[in-house]
Amino acid sequence: MLYAVGIDLGGTNIAAGIVNENYEILEKKSVPTGAERPWQEIVADMADLVNAVIQQAGLAATDCVGVGIGSPGTCDSDTGEVVYSNNIRWEHIPLAPEMTRLTGLPCSISNDANCAALGEVVAGAAKGCRNVILITLGTGVGGGIIIDGNIYEGTQSAGAELGHTTLEMGGAHCTCGREGCAEAYASATALIRQATEAAATHPESLLAKGEISALTVYDAMRAGDPVAVEVVANYERYLGETIVNMVNIFRPETLLIGGGVSGEGAPLADRLSDYVRQHCFGGDHSFVTPVKIAALGNRAGIVGAAALRLHGSSREPLKLSPAFKDYLWGGNRLKTDFHKKTSLSPLAESWELSAHPDGPSIIQNGAFAGKTLPEYLKAEPTAAGSKAAGGTFPILIKLIDAARALSIQVHPNDEYAQRVEGEPGKTEMWYIVDAAPDAFLYYGFKHEVTRDEVERRIADGTLTELLNAAPVHKGDVFFIESGTVHAIGAGILTAEIQQSSNTTYRMFDYNRLGADGKPRTLHVQKALDVAHLAPPTHPVGPTEPPVALPDGEETTLAACPYFSVKRLRVSGCIEGTVTADSFVSLLCLNGQGALLYDGKATAFEKGDSLFLPANMGGYKIAGHAELLVTTR
Repeated sequence: MLYAVGIDLGGTNIAAGIVNENYEILEKKSVPTGAERPWQEIVADMADLVNAVIQQAGLAATDCVGVGIGSPGTCDSDTGEVVYSNNIRWEHIPLAPEMTRLTGLPCSISNDANCAALGEVVAGAAKGCRNVILITLGTGVGGGIIIDGNIYEGTQSAGAELGHTTLEMGGAHCTCGREGCAEAYASATALIRQATEAAATHPESLLAKGEISALTVYDAMRAGDPVAVEVVANYERYLGETIVNMVNIFRPETLLIGGGVSGEGAPLADRLSDYVRQHCFGGDHSFVTPVKIAALGNRAGIVGAAALRLHGSSREPLKLSPAFKDYLWGGNRLKTDFHKKTSLSPLAESWELSAHPDGPSIIQNGAFAGKTLPEYLKAEPTAAGSKAAGGTFPILIKLIDAARALSIQVHPNDEYAQRVEGEPGKTEMWYIVDAAPDAFLYYGFKHEVTRDEVERRIADGTLTELLNAAPVHKGDVFFIESGTVHAIGAGILTAEIQQSSNTTYRMFDYNRLGADGKPRTLHVQKALDVAHLAPPTHPVGPTEPPVALPDGEETTLAACPYFSVKRLRVSGCIEGTVTADSFVSLLCLNGQGALLYDGKATAFEKGDSLFLPANMGGYKIAGHAELLVTTR
């Protein structure tokens, strides 16, 4: 289970909560802000709150992927700085760096309305939606915009000031110094001003009988007071026009109303939805955004702030550390040639991209540093891509050093493996990274054979006489469809891309003894159940010619329903894009370079494995390197 601390920083109070990956607040605590104090004292109180809620939940700081903070004002999410906040009178305060220094946890910040919008998307009225706008109606008009599941902030995080779009040229004075802003007409403060002006000219109205608030104005409207009815109607026209402007620009899946006025509930949302339907561009001829009431109330700030760490980190490229396997046939080239650091000897395999329980990869960087790839994917299921939605993470990528020959083996198809083993089948591809001059591997049979003959040959130790011994050269590609009998030979270093399965049926092992001094287990009957007793149907590749790029070349090595693999040779800078369909895996086989994304660089060298989450968007690879690029 993953956890993050969310902090809702306000002008009056600071509220913090510990939030789990299901976006449930486990513990929370608040203290007065004391906005008149030096900023360092306020931040120190925030750090104390972080430690307090973690302890209250019975957790340790190491259980948390970080701290998220929603702050009023303009926040630069890249630098972690509060650029300007009128509410707490801050300018250029390094909030996130200081919180990291005090707590030892990575920290992210965004505007408080942005956080509230994100909270509603991950756990509230817009859960499951990708494109959402939240408008908050209180002292002012705030707002947050979510596009493709992520907060939209604009350049230097200075955008999304929804309350400061113009409704009336030269109209009412706004707190920002301009005239005619939506905030001057559609905020709760504006409603109170409009009602107060009406009451002054209509002493007979219920509005003139006591203190005016947004609630009393709506109470008078519901009581049938004609002046209040007109005030509310005018106010909702202004609010409706504000919403129509947002709908015409963004056309979100839903638009949420939060803040004090939203307490009017479904009747208000229904009237505004009708207004949007009547006045938005296209009307009933196109999708009409529904207006709904935000659901989380004052929890939205904490949940959304925590989601900056639990949710927002899904778009970071990840550098992975592998799981290691010390099978008896392994060598030491993964250590000497690829700089793998482990005490295991021999070192047979490094699982470079793995969400398999028998050896998951570990994340090196970002909010999930130290967590396993399965933990990350559980928190961010969309990071695997729409092609992998709702199922097992589809791919496992290995580096294999065969100092000695592997056993003769075969893998089942999906139907057999799911029925018998409870996991996917295994189709795989080998890219020969290096090979000894006389190296070969077994790849299917020389000719069609019978089950009885194979079983007899296994028993008398002559199975290899039936097998197709294929010579191996650096750069060769072998596509091993499930059911193909095979074995990597001695002196071969290979990259293996396969379905995420660890089911192998060993047919013959040269009568070798395992680490326990006993012959290794064979799975003869299962192997014979699934084996294709014929020559291989796929030629040795690559079967596609290289395609020249401005700064390199790209070669398709394999493409099947389970994976697509290309070899990319970079000599300069090459651009790529990660779509919503699939993640991208980069495995560096030679050279070095950097992945450039969102103004940041992630360096890599020979042996490094990078995971680019689905929908990450555009990136660049700069350097001189040879990489395998794998997608679903």
